[in-house]
Amino acid sequence: MVYNLSTERMLPRQLGWVRCRRALGVLLAVGLLAIGSLVGRPAGAQSPPELAGTWKGTLVNLPARPGVSTVEVTIQLGALPDVPGRCSPWKTTYREGGAVRGVKDYQLCRGDGATEFFVDEGGGVRLRANLLGDVLASVFKMGSILLVTHLRVRDDMLEEEIFSIADAPADTGLVTMPVRSIQRIVAVRQR
Repeated sequence: MVYNLSTERMLPRQLGWVRCRRALGVLLAVGLLAIGSLVGRPAGAQSPPELAGTWKGTLVNLPARPGVSTVEVTIQLGALPDVPGRCSPWKTTYREGGAVRGVKDYQLCRGDGATEFFVDEGGGVRLRANLLGDVLASVFKMGSILLVTHLRVRDDMLEEEIFSIADAPADTGLVTMPVRSIQRIVAVRQR
């Protein structure tokens, strides 16, 4: 507040400016609250992907191998869990020539942190995963193979890729590793 030093009171002109500033501040705060309630999240934040549904598509291995038939994929996903410890079904069925060749019946579970999840494959096998923006990503090793996975949903399109990388120790400095293959699933939500 601005005071007149000789009387220790606010001057009428100054009082009007203070009231105006206060009113502008209140209007700004109310406006920001209204916008925040409409948007529901901080600027720049992304909505979690809408995973729930049945997805159908194909699996392709790169580099492509001659004579390998197309693998049809059906993925059944529950909603992204929002409470730590809660899980949703994640079942993938693989078909070649109409015949079922494999089924993975997993659970996608919420971890403790804001971005933490894990894929429960059963039998005590849990793969750590993180939701980074709109990408569910996971990195794990089997023997000397490093596997990097990412899953993304865009509208009614689900894309999942698994990179297989020949792991190498990093004693000192930078170590590059060759990517051996990519397994790519592209599927469309069934309505």
